[in-house]
Amino acid sequence: MTNSEKTRERIRAAAQALVAEQGSANLTLEAVAKGAGISKGGLLYHYANKQALLEGMLEDLLAKREALFLSNVTNHNSRDQLQSMIEAEFSLTAAERATANAILAAGAEDPQLLNPARDYFKLLFAHIDTASDDAASAMTVILALQGMQLLETIGLHQLTTAEKSRLKASLLRLIA
Repeated sequence: MTNSEKTRERIRAAAQALVAEQGSANLTLEAVAKGAGISKGGLLYHYANKQALLEGMLEDLLAKREALFLSNVTNHNSRDQLQSMIEAEFSLTAAERATANAILAAGAEDPQLLNPARDYFKLLFAHIDTASDDAASAMTVILALQGMQLLETIGLHQLTTAEKSRLKASLLRLIA
């Protein structure tokens, strides 16, 4: 990894920490630069504006999820892929949830920001349709996971630990 890549990673981590601690309203380039230990000019060298930074943060979130189902594409082990995705969605950190919230809020102002997410879901659903033995059950699992995350991300409903445990068990049974 080059120094530039390391710096970009440090900037995104500082932005994620800032959003988790202080909320998306406090995501400013100045605050991120301070958190990353660089000047604002240094931040702007790597991310031309807040939009570009948010796009980088979204790419980080999506890259982890995309890797979960692409990792088994060659052997089409859809059950393992879905199980990995279930585990990942139920283990999102507070920082990842806050980052998703910040990106969603920014996406409301600029829908193009969400284009990488649209591409991710297009790829995901196309993959499920072609690689899964039971595409309808796989889609049900994915939609349940995304619905849960959306409700929690935008603060409409927070599942209790017990509710999450039951939902996770039910989704795992569905793919068994």
